[in-house]
Amino acid sequence: MTTHIVTELTDRLADPARVAATTDAPGNALRTDTRDITLWTPVGLSDGHPALALLYAERSASDPGLRKHTHAHLQAAITSTAPRPGGGLFGGLAAVAFAAHAAAAESGGYQAMLTQFDQAISRECQALAARDRARIADGQAIGGWSGYDVPVGITGVGRHLLARYQLTGNQTVLAALENVLATLVDIALADDIDVRGRRMPAWWNHHDTAGTPAEGHLNFGMAHGIGGPLALLALARQAGVTVSRHDEAMLRTLSLMRKWRLDDETGPFWPYSVTVDGPSPSGRYREVWCYGAAGIGRALFLAGTTLDDASWRETAHDALRGAFTIALTGHNQIRDSGLCHGWAGLLQIASRMAFDTRDRYYAETADELAVRLEKDYDPEAPFGFRYDYPGSVRPLDRPGFLEGAAGIALALHCHATGRPPVTGWDAPLLIS
Repeated sequence: MTTHIVTELTDRLADPARVAATTDAPGNALRTDTRDITLWTPVGLSDGHPALALLYAERSASDPGLRKHTHAHLQAAITSTAPRPGGGLFGGLAAVAFAAHAAAAESGGYQAMLTQFDQAISRECQALAARDRARIADGQAIGGWSGYDVPVGITGVGRHLLARYQLTGNQTVLAALENVLATLVDIALADDIDVRGRRMPAWWNHHDTAGTPAEGHLNFGMAHGIGGPLALLALARQAGVTVSRHDEAMLRTLSLMRKWRLDDETGPFWPYSVTVDGPSPSGRYREVWCYGAAGIGRALFLAGTTLDDASWRETAHDALRGAFTIALTGHNQIRDSGLCHGWAGLLQIASRMAFDTRDRYYAETADELAVRLEKDYDPEAPFGFRYDYPGSVRPLDRPGFLEGAAGIALALHCHATGRPPVTGWDAPLLIS
């Protein structure tokens, strides 16, 4: 069944024009009080052509005939609109660059284009790092997600730079990566700031989330919180790329994980955020990749492995087992099948843990999660799965990476092959 679903999705997502038209169809939008928000962003890694190029790059490793579809989606991304500077890994130039990198990792090619991307993204990261390090040196908090997180901040772009350096050895890319890492180290080791008489870490930000007070919060998500930077520091260290006080920064971040850890009968977990009034929420809500013990558990495993710290590896295993138990026993509030906050993200984390540990528990959990994903497959839906988002006009047809069919197909394909991705497509999730 899994192989059938992957094959079906691969067929349905092949035509760039059809995918764009289906996603942009009337009614397939998020509705606000004033307008409908379109989902399709041609150069985005979440809902755009780069997301589809990732799928075909990975699938081409076993079916070279699919490379033409990788190229078609990359070409569509480049010709549809100029990739803009900034926007992080999921919304800017790096989105197209990572998809092209994945294609090159599988089959070669795209070297001239990637060289230009490497230069432009490295310059951009050097400027962002200088800006943010100056802010921290001035005694301020980082202030917003764009300063550090995975989708729109330097952590996601830093992961792309790490992948490029590992593939090419490019020294310009290495210099930019080191500046990204040094920025994360500066944030992690900065003096606490004062917020309403409370001392809070320099990770403090004012990005608006539901229920977050205007005075800000400390975020604990893998996507938007300190889990992503911790994972990047660990992955870079594994690859032999370190900067001054690298380990100290990891340990300081782990101390925040220890301080704000919560526990219930299932195991350890972390709040979405911490405000001056304490954890928010104070109990579990949804244990998935972007927030909760599943994503954080993977980050802790990477850090514990990198630092050779058995206690953090044990904490990671406890957190992951608890998150998987809650999800599979029906006590989790998972609304969709996608990578971000759905079943596919849990599947890919379980698969990665199985590859790394050879523990039958994770392999069997991945099997269960794959079956759960298969149950959501709807052959009548244009992209096989629909996304039920609060505020949407109707269940949405999404083709992309984070919240759509391409990401689901990639996770199912990885599970079906029983091996790590050839292209490293899950690097943007910071789980590898």
